[in-house]
Amino acid sequence: MGGDKLLAALTSAPYIVALKDGVAEQVPPVSKISHMLKEQFPEVPDLKANPVRQFIGMAVRAILSDQGYELDETGVRISRDPVFRSGSTYRLTTEQEEDDDLLVRFVAMLNPDERRRLYDLIKAAM
Repeated sequence: MGGDKLLAALTSAPYIVALKDGVAEQVPPVSKISHMLKEQFPEVPDLKANPVRQFIGMAVRAILSDQGYELDETGVRISRDPVFRSGSTYRLTTEQEEDDDLLVRFVAMLNPDERRRLYDLIKAAM
């Protein structure tokens, strides 16, 4: 099987929608595309081959990362799946920019009295 054809399928709109459905249902997204892969590539006997499944898993991770998702849990068992025995779950990426913001970290370390004082100072400056 050509990796180009497989990657083209995985990055197509129907597959991305199915992957996002898996995230929303909190199941491994690969479980949502197994039947699609079997239908689209019926002549390919090696869909269950370890390197092919690993390629699909890595591609799914990259695709979902581009869509704003991050890895949640790995090694989640999938029962009665025609291709995969296990997969990973994903969640929406948390905003890390706020954590990297100096002001956010500064305000977070203040106690309630200091925060009130800071609020009063900012209000007076406006």
